Amino acid sequence: MIKNLKIITQKKAGFKISDYNTSKRLSDIVYIETGIEVSYNTLRRFFGIVKSVKPSNHTLNALAIFNGFTDYNDFILNYNLKNRWKQDFEIADLYNQSRTQILNYIDVNLHVKRQFVQKLVQILRELILVRNYTLLNQIFNAPRMAFNEFDFDDVAYFGNCIGPIIKTIDIKSFEAQSLIVNDNFIDLVLCIYVDYNNLSGHYGEFLKLIKNQSKRKDIIQFSKAVLNLNFYLTDKINKLYELNFDSKYHPILQSRIMAQLLFLEPSDCIANLDNYSRNLKFDNKTNIDFYFEIITTALVTQNFEVMAWVSKRFESKTDYNNFYKFEHHEHYTLMLIMLLKYQNDTKQLNLWLKSVSFDNFYRPYSILLMQYVHILKYHLSKIDKDIHKTKYMEVAVSFFPEFFTENYLLNYFKS
Repeated sequence: MIKNLKIITQKKAGFKISDYNTSKRLSDIVYIETGIEVSYNTLRRFFGIVKSVKPSNHTLNALAIFNGFTDYNDFILNYNLKNRWKQDFEIADLYNQSRTQILNYIDVNLHVKRQFVQKLVQILRELILVRNYTLLNQIFNAPRMAFNEFDFDDVAYFGNCIGPIIKTIDIKSFEAQSLIVNDNFIDLVLCIYVDYNNLSGHYGEFLKLIKNQSKRKDIIQFSKAVLNLNFYLTDKINKLYELNFDSKYHPILQSRIMAQLLFLEPSDCIANLDNYSRNLKFDNKTNIDFYFEIITTALVTQNFEVMAWVSKRFESKTDYNNFYKFEHHEHYTLMLIMLLKYQNDTKQLNLWLKSVSFDNFYRPYSILLMQYVHILKYHLSKIDKDIHKTKYMEVAVSFFPEFFTENYLLNYFKS
């Protein structure tokens, strides 16, 4: 870090510290700007003009303050943040360049360094906010923007950073509609950040557009499945779309389609789920993705029979191999705890409560799942029932009020 301090000090001073004169000049500048005296001989030793010695804290603090930090410790902690500001300025300058230059900048850097995804997110968020849909379409049309070109962690970061601002997209714009139905945009943003908060708003409108215009069977099924959840939560079950299952679909989409059975409550629901489970090929390992949406829908529909069915597929709470994301483990754990509460298995319930924080739900699901945390805590609490009821009702005011009623809270475990 001392080397970096030397570099930024000379950069700020505007000249190289290489002899007596430049050392004396820097000494004067530091004093004028900071009021701290650092002798020219100290600076000569610091910059290696004469035999160097270990710099004192006084020298390090003075030069750190000269460069805008509170002291040397602050410099150590926050120097990289200063570097990020520089990168932010570079990206800001990029917007003043031509469309070709921006596309070339992305093409040259994407997938070369992993941290470039962060810069790409900044660029795309800015373009969405200024509604430059033409350039956004060109970026997302690039072959290197395909889902399988990214690491999954990068996709999750990408989708969860872009997703919250897509509400600013003007769906009436033809160019914006082209972006919404762009396969790469769907895969990297809309399928990653499933905005349950806005199923009746902009996100639902996006899904309707995709359902009507996309040529991809999997994306059409995804759109219909998420819209079906909205129908269920808004008491419009008569409008449910019929879905078609395909074992070639992504595991979470397979789970989402199978979960539709719970909305319809057929008498052979468990038999159909058993058949689904038998046909999965796990290489002797159960994958949570194939049950992810079944878990969510079982919670929503209060289907404790299906919760019990899922729980048998994940026996050990200490084996995390099946939960490649901690968020997925917490998602499953909430379902299991709700089941144990329904079964009045107090011993197991208390053991599992010690293993979960309810702070790590997958971001797009957090508001939905926290409603079930409020329900659980309401029924477990002896003295704070009103607190948990109030939190539940406060969310319900703007989050599917026709579904998350007081009656649903009070009678959840009586179904």
